[in-house]
Amino acid sequence: MKISRDDPFNLNLCIRGLGVLTTYMHSDIYEYIYYFTFKKVMKSYAKDFKDAWEQYLDEDKFFEKIEDPFVQNALKTQFKLMEFKLELIRRFGFTETEDLEDADIIIQAQRFKPYVLIYKKAKSYKKLKLYYERTLEGIIACLYSYAAAITVQRYKIPLVFKRQFNSPDQSWSRLLNTDDNNVELLKQVISGLKEDLDQLRMLLKK
Repeated sequence: MKISRDDPFNLNLCIRGLGVLTTYMHSDIYEYIYYFTFKKVMKSYAKDFKDAWEQYLDEDKFFEKIEDPFVQNALKTQFKLMEFKLELIRRFGFTETEDLEDADIIIQAQRFKPYVLIYKKAKSYKKLKLYYERTLEGIIACLYSYAAAITVQRYKIPLVFKRQFNSPDQSWSRLLNTDDNNVELLKQVISGLKEDLDQLRMLLKK
């Protein structure tokens, strides 16, 4: 099975694919949090914590205590994505574990997939910050694509939406159908992530 922009629009499949993709995205942000932590503040422990998944840390409070503004910025982003995923599950009633094992849904999750840096542990702290900015930009653009697709009820998004998203006057959501509660939810998440991105860019300038 392959996906195409010309596939008939199916809201349930679209949202279930988005749910899987959101899991991928917040997991990707976790990796940034992990490597930011062990490349700077806790660098002395880096030899013991080389891999974000082999030495997985399922403790939010651990990272909340890390005095690194990039870790804290990424934590906020991860929390927003996790809350968003839980809201999708609540609204549509799908089971995350089942969808993560469903080949058809996993393929659906590839539609607007953002950039992913695979080998984070090989990057320096300085370069990792720049890749994180690119990743966050991609996540925001991805979620906007879903909001646009739901608005027009098709996967082939008109160019005018892409132009509006990149408009300099902050009216990026003007064309979205916010009367649709799913589009409105996406708009709220995007707005929150845009705030995180603005704060990140301020940190990068320091």
